[in-house]
Amino acid sequence: MDETIKAPALLWTPTRAGKTPLDDYRRHVNRRYYQNLRTTRDLHRWSVEQAQDFWVDLYDYLGLKPRLPKGMTRAYDDTVPMSSNPPFFPGLKMNYAENALFANPDPDAIALVGIREGMDLANEDGEQVTWREYREKVRLTASALRRSGVRQGDRVAALVATSIWAMVLFHASAAIGAIFTSISPELGLEGCVARLQQVTPRILFADSDTVYKGKTVETKAKVQQTLDRLKPQPKTYIVPVASKPTAYPLIDDLLAKADPADPLVFAPTSFNDPLAICYSSGTTGAPKCIVHRHGMIMNLKKISAIHNSTTTADVILQYSSTSWVVFYVMCGYTACGAKTILYNGSPMYPDAKQLLRMVEKYKVTYFGTSPRYLLEVEMSNTIPKREFDLSSLRILYTTGATLSPQQYHWFYSVAFPPHVHLCNTAGGTDTATSLVAADPCGPIHAGEMQIFALGMDVDVADPNTGESILASGEAGEMIVRKPFPSMPCFFWGDAGNKKYKESYFERFANSDVWAQHDWLSCNPKTDGLVMHGRSDGVLNPSGIRFGSGEIYAIVEAAPYNTRISNSLCVGRRRPNDTDEEVFLFLVMSPPHQLTPQFRANVKAGIRNALSARHVPKYVLEVPGIPVTINGKKVETAVKQVLGGKDVTPSNTVLNPETIGYFSRFRDLESEPRGTKL
Repeated sequence: MDETIKAPALLWTPTRAGKTPLDDYRRHVNRRYYQNLRTTRDLHRWSVEQAQDFWVDLYDYLGLKPRLPKGMTRAYDDTVPMSSNPPFFPGLKMNYAENALFANPDPDAIALVGIREGMDLANEDGEQVTWREYREKVRLTASALRRSGVRQGDRVAALVATSIWAMVLFHASAAIGAIFTSISPELGLEGCVARLQQVTPRILFADSDTVYKGKTVETKAKVQQTLDRLKPQPKTYIVPVASKPTAYPLIDDLLAKADPADPLVFAPTSFNDPLAICYSSGTTGAPKCIVHRHGMIMNLKKISAIHNSTTTADVILQYSSTSWVVFYVMCGYTACGAKTILYNGSPMYPDAKQLLRMVEKYKVTYFGTSPRYLLEVEMSNTIPKREFDLSSLRILYTTGATLSPQQYHWFYSVAFPPHVHLCNTAGGTDTATSLVAADPCGPIHAGEMQIFALGMDVDVADPNTGESILASGEAGEMIVRKPFPSMPCFFWGDAGNKKYKESYFERFANSDVWAQHDWLSCNPKTDGLVMHGRSDGVLNPSGIRFGSGEIYAIVEAAPYNTRISNSLCVGRRRPNDTDEEVFLFLVMSPPHQLTPQFRANVKAGIRNALSARHVPKYVLEVPGIPVTINGKKVETAVKQVLGGKDVTPSNTVLNPETIGYFSRFRDLESEPRGTKL
C-alpha cells in the first residue's frame, strides 16, 4: 500500500444509519444465509463471493414476477467463460413492462409529470398522469401496435424527447415483446440515419418539434430525409409538440387502431430476450447498437430500491435525453412506484436554476444530474439552498463524469443543505447499471465515490498483467470479474459476437474479464473510489501514468473556474516521438483570455496540487471543446488528431467542427508568447 495516500476531508455521514433499505437487505441476508454482515462492504463482499445465492435471492426480494421456480439455486452457469455471456435464469419467462407498471398500489397516485421548456413553473403544473391513466395509455398503445402488425422482436423506434409519450412507447413496446430504441430528436440527420439504418425499425415515432434553449424547430424535413434513406421504410407517426404537422399521420391515428376491449397483457418474453437498443457514444465510426435484455430491470431496481432507498413516496427528477442510457435508469425509479418528472428542454434555459425550480415546486426527493450541471450552477454564483426550498431533497445523484473534490466542498460548505446525500457514480451504456453506487450507510469523503454496487464483482487491474491492484491504492483498469444480469444480449448486426468480445473481453490476453475501459483507484485509508478518466485516454509522459480527470479537478475548480469555462487534457505521441507530451486546452470565459501569467498560474496550481510531473507541457486556448451528445468530453479523437491521424467524427459528437481545429497543434514545439496561437 502507498503510505503517502491520505484520507480526504470527511463531508457527510449517514443520517439514517441502520434504518435504510440497504440495512434491511443486509439483515435479510444475515437471517436467511446465517451471516454476520455488519457493513455495506461486508454485504458487497458476500454478494460477489456467493454470487449465485445473491442473484437468486435478490430476484424474489425485489418482488419480480413471476416467482422463480422452486428449487432454482443457480442464476447462471458459472462453469463457462464470462465472455460467453451466460444467460441468467435460463428458461424463465418474464416481461419488463409487467414488472414496472404495477409498482404503486394506489391507481390514483401521480405516476408521471410532463414538463416542457418554456412552461411557467410558477403558474403551471405540467401534464400529470396517474398510474391508472398511465397503464391505460400503455394498454391502448400496445393494442394499436399489435393491430398495426408489430410483432415480438420487431423494432419500435422513437425520435422523441424525454416525455410521457417516450415512457408510454417504451413500456407498450416491452409489453408486446417488441424491441424499443429511442433517439433524442435534436440529434442530426446523419446520427439518426446511422442508427436507424442498422436496426431497421418496423415503426417510427417522431416529435413534431425539438424544443431546446428557447428555440422550437420543426422536425418534418429531418424525418423525411431520414425516411428517404431507410430501406424498408417504417410506418411513421408524429407526436405533436408545438406545430400541427400534416405530412404524416399523428399518434392519435395509431391509437384509433386499438381495440378498446383488448386487455393489458404481456408477451411471454424470457429474462434474456431483447428489450431495448442503446447506442455507444464512440466518437469515431458508426455507433455500436447495444441490445439490452428484459432482465435489466433487476439491476435497475436493485440500484433504485436498495442502494438509493426509492419508495412510492419519492419524487424523481433525473435529467436525461432519450439518447442516453440514463433514460432507462430513470425508468427504474418509476418501476419502484415513484412519481417521475419528465423534462423536455435544456437544463440551462432560461438559466442554470431551471432544474432547481423544479426541485422546489415538485418537492423532489431524488435529483439526478451531471457534474457539469453543478459546475454551471457554481459558475453562475447561485447558492441553491438560499434561493430555493430544498428541504424535500434526500439524494443528489451525479453520473457521466467525475465530480471533483472542490465540487464536493462547494456542495456541502456553500451550496446545498448538509443532510443531502451527494453521490457520484459510475456505470455506462454498456452495463445499463452502476458499477460504483451509493451507500446511504457509509460516509462521503471529498472527491471519492462510495462503493461497488451489490453483485458487481468490480476490481482494479494492473494494466499490463490484469492482476488485482485494488488494495495498493494505485490506479488501474476498472474490470468486472463475474457475469451480471444487465450485460448486453449482443450488438445488433454483430455476426459471431466479434465486436462484442473485442469491446469488453480482449483487454487482457490471459484473463476472461469485462473491461470497462475506465481508470480507477481505491483509497486504502477510506475505501473510497476515484475515477481518473477513460483508460484509453490515460496520460503517460515519461512513464508517469495519470488520468485526465486529475487535471480537470484542478482547472475546473476554484479559483480557475471563474475564468475557464471548459477544458480538455490529452497526450500527443506522433509516430516518431519517443515520449508522450501532455496538452491542456482551455476555453476561456469572456472577456478573459489566456495570458502568459494565467498560463503560469494554471501550471503552478497543477504542480502544487499534484506534482511537477503532472504539469502539461502545453497549455493553450481554443474556441471550443468537442463533446458527445451526452455531454462527455471527446478525448480520444483529439488525441488521434494530435498524433497525425485524420479523424472523421461520429454522429455522437455534438460539435464535430471543433475536432479539426486541433490539427494545427500537430507540429507545435513551443507555447505561444501571446494570448492565442
